[in-house]
Amino acid sequence: MVKPRTYYDLLGLPFGASPDEVKVRYRELAKRYHPDVNPSPEAARLMQEINEAYRVLTDPRLRLAYHLRLAAYAMRRAQKRAVAPIPHSPPPPIVAPVSYPLRILVFLVSIVIASAAGYHWLHPFAPSQARLSGYGFEALPPYLSLPPSLKKIDLSHNHLEVVPPTIFDLPVLLSLNLSHNHLSTLPAEIYRWQRLEELDLSYNRLSVLPWGWGELYSLRRLDLRNNHLRTIPLEILTIPSLNYLDLRGNPLSPETRHLLQVWRTQAQTTILLD
Repeated sequence: MVKPRTYYDLLGLPFGASPDEVKVRYRELAKRYHPDVNPSPEAARLMQEINEAYRVLTDPRLRLAYHLRLAAYAMRRAQKRAVAPIPHSPPPPIVAPVSYPLRILVFLVSIVIASAAGYHWLHPFAPSQARLSGYGFEALPPYLSLPPSLKKIDLSHNHLEVVPPTIFDLPVLLSLNLSHNHLSTLPAEIYRWQRLEELDLSYNRLSVLPWGWGELYSLRRLDLRNNHLRTIPLEILTIPSLNYLDLRGNPLSPETRHLLQVWRTQAQTTILLD
């Protein structure tokens, strides 16, 4: 019997199957392999593996950690293949070549399935950081449910056009990097980031900012470099903990620029302009 590659293979489910699908499949397999109905030693061993797969794939925290471990494993295998020496061998038989777009698609799918970062390989049970930079995400994959323990998220260098809504539900989030995306607007829900200390929105397409910044009592650093801002909500300047504001690379209006220069001389906040 070929050993299953993942817990999803073990249960006979597609990768990313929902917890409800896992529960239904678990009940089906338990009726077949539970020691009370199947006395064979092989069934008992298999039932233990099924129990472990069920435990991991129905717990949101363990499920995310497992996906991230698969990511690290897939990335290590890809790196080994990339540097492995090419053995001397006879020319292979001529076969129909795999098209270049198909190879790119397979590679991208493998990266998306891997989906996250090697950091979680060392912190599998209570992840506090999610390094999801440079994966080309247009939206977060549905199987990457973010655990409430996250304190730092790096989603830079993707293709996000909107802020993923699930980020607003993280109760202890302290640092968020959304730089180098395609954000043109921010939702009014920013007021929910009341514990956020660092926010990087540089190198996006923001031309207007919503109100609600006055609720971000803990915000210390705000990076808005290289957007399309002509003005900013004045309540940003009243955030009590803000000590760093970077607005370089924006086409700020003369009135806004004058106001910021005056504020810079009166406040302790570091305000960077062109």
